[in-house]
Amino acid sequence: MKVAGIDLAGKAKNPTGFCILTESEAETSLLFDDEEIIREVELAKPDCIGIDAPFWLPRTGAWRPSDQKLLRGGFRPLSPLMPTMRLLTLRAIRLIKILINKGFKVIEVFPQATEKILNLSKEPRQNKDKYDALLCALTAKAYLEGKYEDLDGIILPK
Repeated sequence: MKVAGIDLAGKAKNPTGFCILTESEAETSLLFDDEEIIREVELAKPDCIGIDAPFWLPRTGAWRPSDQKLLRGGFRPLSPLMPTMRLLTLRAIRLIKILINKGFKVIEVFPQATEKILNLSKEPRQNKDKYDALLCALTAKAYLEGKYEDLDGIILPK
């Protein structure tokens, strides 16, 4: 099994965390533009990709049903309608469409919840983007193993 985790940045000039996780190792890096992300995904050929970014904008109000469930669970997602989050969401929508058209399975994840659910250390990391990408990949792995909960589109490990 091979999975990928992407901690997507809202702008291509900012670093996007990227992780490829196999049964034996985790490899992380920083990527920037969409073409670079797509190229690395195509090279890795993961079975599933966990992406930390909203996959759609709310139809009404500031929150999607999945965000509301995270809020009720004690997590603090940001509304996809905030200006910086809207930019991230629109980038994610474009990227996801390309990845799906290329045959990849993509899921929306929330790494802060993954960290808490898996009881991982909150110690400072050398690079938050790479660490969050690893958390995204761990969620994708749990998804493929059938050990997950679906909060109306956001996948969390069990």
